[in-house]
Amino acid sequence: MVVLRGSAKAPPFQLTVHDEDMQDDPPLVGFAARSTSMEGAARARARARLNAATGLNVALVDFTMIRDAAGDAGAHTPVEWTGLQAVGHGDRAKTWTMIIDMDDIPPGAGGAGPDRPHVGYSYWSTGYAPANRVNGHIFIEYVSASR
Repeated sequence: MVVLRGSAKAPPFQLTVHDEDMQDDPPLVGFAARSTSMEGAARARARARLNAATGLNVALVDFTMIRDAAGDAGAHTPVEWTGLQAVGHGDRAKTWTMIIDMDDIPPGAGGAGPDRPHVGYSYWSTGYAPANRVNGHIFIEYVSASR
């Protein structure tokens, strides 16, 4: 079992096959973490994982921004996107729902998710051969805003 580096929760967050740790070794802190932003690379990695799992070819422009928050880049920094992709016809129609978000739960705060900065992704489908919801995380040292 692999434990997330730098996790302050007890017990620490356990990494799954859907999680990836992109933090430097050792993880950067303070100004070094803020000045070496990996948000864009982590969002691209999340989209690549969504495309591989669903067989789709989605880009961030295919998503709709559904939540923003105050952050380093201003009062309205996008932090959550959702997208729907319908494939197939008739009895074989399937609708994929995909979400990408940025989150950082402060140390000591409650919550079911990991307590390290990350870009999260979720996907599931309804209709023909539905797929259960999968949640994954791409861990980085810093996110500019959190949902």
